[in-house]
Amino acid sequence: MATNKGHRIGEMLLDEEIITEEQLKECLQEQKVTGEKVGEVMVRKGYVTLEVLMAFLGTQMGVPYISLSEMQNIPTALLKLIPEQLMRTQHVVPVSKKGNNLILAMADPTNVFVTDDIKLTTRCDLELRLSSEKEVKAAIDKYFGFKEDDAGELVKASVEDDTFGTAPGGMAAKPRGQEPSPISARNTPSMSSAATAAAANIATAPEPTSAIPTATASSAGDTPVINFLTSVLVEANKVRATDIHFEPYEKSFRIRWRIDGILQEVQSPPRSLANALATRLKVMAEMNTQTKGQAQQGRMKLKIPGKDVSMSILIVPTMWGEKVVMHILNSEGVILELDKLGMEPSQHELYRRMTQQPHGLILITGPRQSGRTTTAYATLSSLNQPTKNVSAVDEDVDYSLPGINQFVVNEKRGSTYQGGVRAMLDQDSDVLLIGDMNDLEIARLVLDAVPSGHLVVSTVNANDAVSAVQYMINMGIESYLVGVALTVIVNERLVRMVCPECKETYAAPPEIAKYLGAPAGRKAVLARGRGCDSCAKTGYRGRQAVFEVVPIKEAVRDMIINKAPAAVMKKAIADTPGFVSLKAQVAKKVLVGITSYDELLRVAS
Repeated sequence: MATNKGHRIGEMLLDEEIITEEQLKECLQEQKVTGEKVGEVMVRKGYVTLEVLMAFLGTQMGVPYISLSEMQNIPTALLKLIPEQLMRTQHVVPVSKKGNNLILAMADPTNVFVTDDIKLTTRCDLELRLSSEKEVKAAIDKYFGFKEDDAGELVKASVEDDTFGTAPGGMAAKPRGQEPSPISARNTPSMSSAATAAAANIATAPEPTSAIPTATASSAGDTPVINFLTSVLVEANKVRATDIHFEPYEKSFRIRWRIDGILQEVQSPPRSLANALATRLKVMAEMNTQTKGQAQQGRMKLKIPGKDVSMSILIVPTMWGEKVVMHILNSEGVILELDKLGMEPSQHELYRRMTQQPHGLILITGPRQSGRTTTAYATLSSLNQPTKNVSAVDEDVDYSLPGINQFVVNEKRGSTYQGGVRAMLDQDSDVLLIGDMNDLEIARLVLDAVPSGHLVVSTVNANDAVSAVQYMINMGIESYLVGVALTVIVNERLVRMVCPECKETYAAPPEIAKYLGAPAGRKAVLARGRGCDSCAKTGYRGRQAVFEVVPIKEAVRDMIINKAPAAVMKKAIADTPGFVSLKAQVAKKVLVGITSYDELLRVAS
C-alpha cells in the first residue's frame, strides 16, 4: 500500500484507485452541505467499506487498525482496568495485555489527554489501535450491556434542556434565608480524602471506589478524579462560592474559589491531578478533548443533595498546563424584583420611570462580579406584561423567566448573538434584553432598532456611566447615535456585609469619620469581622448592591453627542439634583455597621 502519512484520506484512496476522482469531488461537495467527515460520506454512499476506510485512516495516523468484531472475548479482569464510563464517553476499550503493555482500541488515538489519563490510572505502557466508534460502542455494549450515555453525577447540559439555569422546581428565584449553611473553607475533609484517593489511584491503580457518599448521583464506576471533582464542587456549594479556579504550576496544583467576590486559596492537591481533571471536565462539558493550545468554553450540571447546580466552564492554556475556571450559575436566593435590589427609594422611583418609556437604550454597567446581570433580568421582569412582546438574547442564561422568549446563544450550534438579535427584532420585540453589548455589529443593530420603537436593556463591562459611553463610541458607534438612543445608565457594585457571627465594633479615627461624612463632633462607631467558620475566615458574609442611576437628560445628551471630556461629563452627572454616588451609599452602610471601611476603599474609593 503505497501511501504517505501526511496525505489526506481522500487523496490516499484516490492514489490507490479505490475511488474515482468524480466520486471524491462528489463526496467533498456533499461534505460541505452535511458537515460530515469525507470518509463518512464515502462509506454512506457505498464507495468504500468501513474496514478499508479505517485501515487507511490508521495508516494516515500511524496507528494500526484493529477490527473488534473479529476479536475473541476480552477478559473481564482486563475490562476492569478502565471505568465503563470513561470507555463509553471516550470510545476506548482495552483488548489485550502483554506484561506491562496494555493494547487499547480507540476511535481517536490522537487524544493524548485520554491516553495520559489511562496511562496514569493503569500504570501501564500503552499500545494504540484504531477502531471505529461504532465498533467500540458495540464491544462495550456486548460486555456491559446496552446503556444510554451516562456522565455519572456530572450531567451534560444542552440547549434542549428546558430547565437549564433554573432553580429546582422551575422557579426563577427563591426568597432569602434559604442558603445552605456555610462551613469553613479551610476545613474540607471530604476534599482532602478525595484528593488523596485520586493521587493514590494514579500511583497504584486500584479499582475505583466512591469517596463522596453524600453525592447522591455518584456511581460505583466513577474514577477517583471525578470523585475528587465532585467533592470540591459540593464543598464550594456549601461555602456559597461563585467561581472555582484550578491552576497548574510547574510543581504544584492550586485550587481557589471566589466567595462574595474575593478569591481564596483552599488547598493544594497533588500536581498529578491537573491534566486528568482538565480532561474529565472537557468530556463532561462537551468540549474538544484534542484541543490543548486554545481557550474553550462549555457547560455542565452537577447533581448534589437537594439540587442541580449548573456551571459554565472556561479552560485556558497556560505555561504549565490548562487553567480551568468554573462559574456556578446558581439562581437560588436571587431576587428578581426591581424594588428589592437595594436601590435607594429615590433611585428606584427614577429608574422605574425611565424604564417605562416606549423606546430607548437602558445600559447597566459595572465590572465583572458586580451584579449587573441580576439587575438586567430584574428590569426585564418588571417590564414583562401580557400586552408586550418581551425577549432576551444571552449566552449564559442564569434565569428562566415565564412569559419571556429567551434565545440561548451557542456558537457551536450556530446560534450567534447577531442572529438572535436579528431574529428577535424581526419578531417585533417591544422589549429586548441583550446579555452583553461587546460587539460593533450588535451595537449597530440595537441603535438602529431603538428609533423604530424598541426598548433595549443591555450590559457593558465598564467602571462608571461615562466610561460606558466612551466604550460604545470607541467601539465605532457615532456619538450622536449613542446620545440619542440612551435613556438611562445604571452603575452598580456589590458590597460585602460584615459577618454577624464575628462582628466587632471600634471607634473610627477622626480623619476616617470625616471622610465618611459623619456629623462633626460625634464619635463614629464602625464594624469589622474577625473571621470565623461561619464566614470562611473572611469576616464577611453575603453582599448588598449599591447603585448610581444616571438619567440621560438634555445637558448630558448634548455632552455625549459633542464628545465632551470625561471629567466634564462626570462633574455634570455629580451635580445633577438628586444624584446619589456609590461612595455616599457605601459610606452610609459603613456608618451603620453593615459593611466595613476597608470595603468602601475596595469598592467605591
